[in-house]
Amino acid sequence: MGRKLDSLPQAEREKIEVDLLALSVIYNERYGITVNDASNAEQQVPDYLRPYFHLRLNYYRGA
Repeated sequence: MGRKLDSLPQAEREKIEVDLLALSVIYNERYGITVNDASNAEQQVPDYLRPYFHLRLNYYRGA
């Protein structure tokens, strides 16, 4: 049984992964966990998706 994400284009899957990474950073910030901070997570994001990563960080910080 395949996952629904498998049928998405590669670009959409990468955006979803970046979104989840930003969400995990904010979760860790809120609960005081310093394992995955924004600077370390940003290094995992491809250069062309970094502006999107920052947008998602700001969105989740404001939520």
